[in-house]
Amino acid sequence: MAVGKEGAILAIVALIIGLAIGAAAFKGGGETVTETVTQTVTQEKTVTQTVTAQGGSGGAAPAQTVTQTITQTVTQTVAGAGQGGGLSGEIPIGLAIAVSGGYSVDGPRRLNGAMLAIEEFNSFLEQVGAPFRFKPIHEDTGSKPEGAVNVINRFAGLGIKVVVGPLSTSETKAVMPIANEKKIVIISPSSTGKAAALPDDYVFRMPPPDTAQGPALAKLIKGMGYEKLVIIARDDDYGRGLANLVKENFENMGGQVSVITYQPNQPDYANEVNQLSTEVSKFGADEKTAVLIIAFDTDGTNILEHASRDPVLGKVRWFGPDSMKRNTFLPPDAPKEIADFLMSVNFLVTTPSIARNPVTEHFEQAYQQKYGESPTPYAYYAYDAAWVAMLSVVAAGKYDGEAVKQILPQVAFHFMGATGHKVLDKNGDAAFAAYDLSTVVEENGEYKFKVVGIIDSATGQITWYE
Repeated sequence: MAVGKEGAILAIVALIIGLAIGAAAFKGGGETVTETVTQTVTQEKTVTQTVTAQGGSGGAAPAQTVTQTITQTVTQTVAGAGQGGGLSGEIPIGLAIAVSGGYSVDGPRRLNGAMLAIEEFNSFLEQVGAPFRFKPIHEDTGSKPEGAVNVINRFAGLGIKVVVGPLSTSETKAVMPIANEKKIVIISPSSTGKAAALPDDYVFRMPPPDTAQGPALAKLIKGMGYEKLVIIARDDDYGRGLANLVKENFENMGGQVSVITYQPNQPDYANEVNQLSTEVSKFGADEKTAVLIIAFDTDGTNILEHASRDPVLGKVRWFGPDSMKRNTFLPPDAPKEIADFLMSVNFLVTTPSIARNPVTEHFEQAYQQKYGESPTPYAYYAYDAAWVAMLSVVAAGKYDGEAVKQILPQVAFHFMGATGHKVLDKNGDAAFAAYDLSTVVEENGEYKFKVVGIIDSATGQITWYE
């Protein structure tokens, strides 16, 4: 039976979902590994046929020709799922990703991850002859909430209904009202703050939220024998929110906490570091005292540079969350003194653990080949965010924010990406949370972060690799 245009598009959609959900991996030598999912589609089909009726046995009546219209039910089994009949031409994917300000260093790398995903997806579409392609439209938010609001408003004016980004929690929280009002799906590759963890909205987040990282950090620090903790954190939704979560959990376990917050984008943080030194001294600056720093690239580098010259701050153990695992803090980007300081205080950082799988390996190889460097942690999440965005549009069968919002959690549930299985919780955030533990090491004259363990957020169980 011939398959019409609508059926062909359905088959295209099915193939893409089969390629991507749990199967977008590559073997060495470029062989694509695919897995298809079957779906039964039932359609009504009208058939007109001519029947010649014979005369009676007694020959009383002559033979007659009768035309009959019969409605039949035809069942087809096709690969995959979803309806793609409404998709054609160029379909925009907004990229509200900062490449200046606080994300001037890592933002471009996250943008690269998303762009790589779109390039790969369009390649699949071309292979199967699909009548549409995804078109990336990037605008720099400047790492600021007001910048993100301006970008999303401009995207809305352009009719963009699906956006990868923004990056920070402050930006993501700021665009929520616009997204909900105008039904624009927002998929952040790196927002983790509690302030953006809300149910039944148009915002989804690929990494595990700080409602998991906060308790994990508290359990890690307390479990390693520290009773007194001084936190220095950005006074924004991310820094303040994570600091409060750590403080609450650490105090519930019987520890003492002092919190120092600072305004981001200051030219210098000497006063804040002096205050940090004072608070550490009050706690005794002993083997039971630790520091947790929650910062971004520019402010973090300045704080660490001042801290490296403070004898009190060099006496205690230092910890950091995911935002502190940046090569920005190591040579050649940063002074050697900072790297030496981080090694001397046994700096330990938590970052969302990536459940390695063939897609992870494919992404790393493709990223290295295209950009000439290894991907940074949140580039993985940007890659997955873009894949989930495009798969959800295809599964919805139309470029409509409300339809994409409804189908996205189901797509994510079946998606195995570079960061693992993307099951979402009730708030639309990654549901699974384990954190790699990394420290700074020097090997062959090169400073780098090295993963030395993992902690399960729910149980607090720590596994050391060496």
